[in-house]
Formats: sequence, structure tokens, C-alpha cells
Amino acid sequence: MAEIDLGRVVIELRNWPGLTRKKFAGKLAELVDDFFGEDAGYFSLGETEVVFTVDGIWHKVLEQDLYWGGFISILVNVHDVYAMGARAVYAVNVISVRDESRLDEIKKGMLDAAKKYGVRIVKGHVHPDAPFDSVEVAMIGFAKKGCLIKSNKAKNGDKIIVAIDTDGKPHEKFIYNFDSTKKDAELLRKQLNSMVLLAEKKLVNAGKDLSNAGIVGTIAMMLEVSGKGGFVDLERIPKPEDVGLIQWLKSYPGCGFCVTTQYPEEVVSIFESHGLEANIVGSVDSSKVFKIGYANSTQTFFDFNKESVLGLKY
Repeated sequence: MAEIDLGRVVIELRNWPGLTRKKFAGKLAELVDDFFGEDAGYFSLGETEVVFTVDGIWHKVLEQDLYWGGFISILVNVHDVYAMGARAVYAVNVISVRDESRLDEIKKGMLDAAKKYGVRIVKGHVHPDAPFDSVEVAMIGFAKKGCLIKSNKAKNGDKIIVAIDTDGKPHEKFIYNFDSTKKDAELLRKQLNSMVLLAEKKLVNAGKDLSNAGIVGTIAMMLEVSGKGGFVDLERIPKPEDVGLIQWLKSYPGCGFCVTTQYPEEVVSIFESHGLEANIVGSVDSSKVFKIGYANSTQTFFDFNKESVLGLKY
């Protein structure tokens, strides 16, 4: 890994819109109550945990590629469901478009993704004469009762593990989306099922899918809602050789998760056996200060004693 200025990394990542936009999430904390900070909502129904989520695609993506926006409208929700240890099954959507040709492009992307990830789209609504393009998808999935992975359960002494499919390339029109989806559906679903197995084996305390906040930003959110701090060594994060470090840390991977665990070797082994590159990148502590390191340098990324990624008040 080439020599870098860690101070510049901190500044770049803290000012990345994918992360700074997360500060508005805190304004919804009272609406979602116990579910705040989770990748999806959930409730028990008999012997099943029902997981449901909703997401809208960032306008910057749709402005660059409508097909890709449609594709990831399914994918990001699939990520949110699997991040909690559930399997995604059904989806509904709302699409707003300026004309019919744009609707066709978004629709193609959604259908291709739904087929690849085994999700059935059961309902949709369209605004055909909107002044802008947008797509929102809601999705439901199912897990075994008592087998959900929460975002806010990281414990002191846990090891932090990052697992990513690094076999892909940045999207041609939006370089902060790392596209590793050009694979057989069987392999892509196997990667996602790593989280289901970890949930059923109860091997992780906390977990999230790596999202628009970036790799380090997603870990920061997990630590914040857990009321913890920690340390991450940037050199240990799985990374493609041909992508620069700052670009990579801002990227939304086609498949990627961060988890905390007391069983790091077993967790890494499960991720690797499911087609993901995984590594122990750091640890959790009680400081409420999240630090990152590179080579012999360490800097504070967020101090949750006095600031918040998610716009929470302390």
C-alpha cells in the first residue's frame, strides 16, 4: 500500500457526502424507536423473525446511470435484510420518472437484480410525469426466531471483521460503487448467506452491511449505536490492488459486511468459504472514541463523547 497522509484520509472521509448525509438519520430516531441504527425493522411471527426495510437511491447515482440505479435499488435492500441474518424474499417499489424511456431503463435494472438475488417483486407504483427521477424499494425477508444480527450489540474486546467481494471494478459512471455483481446468481447468493449462517450460529455480536457511508463510516455507525469506541487498521481492510485507498474507503461494495465477534477466526473462515475476502481489522473498546491507523500513525476518526455520525445529541 503506497504511503498516505492519514490526516488527509480522515478529512476526506469525514467530508464524504455518503457519510455526512447520515447525520439526518438522528432526526428519525423518535419515529423508529427501538429500531434506530438497525439496517432493517423486525418483529417475531411464530417461529419466524420478519425483517423489513426500505431504501431510496441517491440521486447522484440515477443521474449517471438509470439501469444501475434500478439494479441497486434491489441490491441495497437485499444487503439490509441479509445484514441482519435474514433472507430477502419479497419487494415493492415506487418509481418517479420524467418519461417512459427512463422508466424502462430503471425497470430493466430492477428486474435483472430481482432475478439474480431471488427476490419477487409483488407490487409497484409509478409517477410517470414527475419533474425528477427516483426509485424507492421496500423489502421483506425471514430468519429463524432468535437469530437476528443487530447493529448496536458490539461488546468490549470484540474483534472487528470486514468481509468484501474484492473481485470486481468501480462502476464506469459512478466510481464509488464497486461492482462485483457480474457473477453467477448462485455465488452472489452464497456470499450473502454467510450472514445467515453467522446469525444462526450466533457467532457475531453486531453487524452491518457496508453502505454509502463507506467502509470506515459504516463501522463508525455500528460503534456509535453500540455506545462503544474502537480501533481499525486501514492496512488490514480487504482491498482490490487497482483502487486507491481513499476511493476504496468511500466505496459501496457489491457485497460487503462489517461485524464484531468473540470468535474471529471462525467468522473469517465462514466469510472466506462463502466467497468473500475477510480480515480482522481492529477491535472494540469502551472509550467511545473511534480511531483509525495506518503504518505507524493513528488518528481519531470520531469521538462519540462529543460528536455524532448519525446526528444524535449527547
